[in-house]
Amino acid sequence: MYMKFRLPTFIILMFIGYSLLAQYEDIYFDDYVYVTNIKSVKINPSGSPLKPPIVYLGNPQRLIVSFDDMDNEVKDYSYDIVHCNKDWTPSEMERIEYLDGFVDEEVDNSNFSVNTFVPYINYQLPLPNVDVSWNISGNYILIIYEGNDEDDRIPVITRRFMVVDKKVGVSIRNRRPLDVTKLRTHFEFDLFVNNKDFRIIDSRNTISVSVLQNYRWDIAINNLKPKFSVGDKMTIDNTGKISFPAFKEFRSVDIRSLDYVATGITSIDLNNYGTDVLLDLGKPRGDSYYTTVPDANGQYVIQNKDMGSSSTGGDYANVVFTLAAPEREEEIYVMGAFTDWKVDEMYRMRYYDNQEVYIAEVLMKQGYYDFFYGIDEGGVLNAREIEGSSADTENDYQILVYLREPADRYDRLIGYYTFNSNR
Repeated sequence: MYMKFRLPTFIILMFIGYSLLAQYEDIYFDDYVYVTNIKSVKINPSGSPLKPPIVYLGNPQRLIVSFDDMDNEVKDYSYDIVHCNKDWTPSEMERIEYLDGFVDEEVDNSNFSVNTFVPYINYQLPLPNVDVSWNISGNYILIIYEGNDEDDRIPVITRRFMVVDKKVGVSIRNRRPLDVTKLRTHFEFDLFVNNKDFRIIDSRNTISVSVLQNYRWDIAINNLKPKFSVGDKMTIDNTGKISFPAFKEFRSVDIRSLDYVATGITSIDLNNYGTDVLLDLGKPRGDSYYTTVPDANGQYVIQNKDMGSSSTGGDYANVVFTLAAPEREEEIYVMGAFTDWKVDEMYRMRYYDNQEVYIAEVLMKQGYYDFFYGIDEGGVLNAREIEGSSADTENDYQILVYLREPADRYDRLIGYYTFNSNR
């Protein structure tokens, strides 16, 4: 008679964790582009190119993923979807538990550019689709690979998205900053979660909230816990923890048409190498007064006003950013949603002594783009030094409510609320 041996649960979970980490050891669980030939990556709800990639469980609205391959030769692209914890590490869930259908399928919707000076192939992927759909809430990472062979493919794009199973309501209350040094520069609010129709046990240990400004994960305030509950209403913060520098309104690049000069552009030059777009000379705004200017709160939209569709008829232009400022020890970068808000050599500005100006040249597809100039501070870009900050600045905020009860194996996303600070 043989004795049955059963591994302790914590050892099994440890093996699962190690296996997941090994499987995705070359993957950044963040918005990231791994190769230089991939441009203009977008993931947004269908019909809403300026909204973040957040959809509701059971809702028919889909996410649309779009990107261009500048190599202009047909390639095999496939994709995977990974469920994540609230901190964007892989969850313990098996693929069959959070997805219906199959991944590792091809991104088969591809089209060559039409009548463009710069050739490319545009790829599009709707999610969910006939091959795959999700069945639980939470954070997800989309991984797009070049190649179909699991042992030979390489990652080219990762993109975060979220699925909400709405169980609770969220409300906010604006407040004056508690720190008097932030009165003119920061936006603060108190945050409340209403769970009237949804029972939550031990909310202080099971509820966690993330708050984002303009859908920026690099400056998100994470892991906020309820301070106390009264009836069905949880107070997440009333002590000034939720405090963001409001910055200034974004600068913009409007190259939806290359036939005429739009606001903020000095010149458009068509030459043998393509199209050069010279932006107006930028200046630091730290000491300037706040002025209200319509913007897209850091986001961008691919759009072509000249001819043809935006996806395959939009051309690429060499956009020249200029900033007149004294040379600094820190590096300066162009930053916005189109740069993934990251320190990236592609968007680094070079200083030219003879002109006393910073310059960056970026290949960009026709569209409308918001941007800041930011300083590299240990791998995170800080725009406040150059752009300044005014408490009156209009911004969008996103609030995500996660729940993980003792028996749960993943963080459920049970609440989502977005609002504009000036509305």
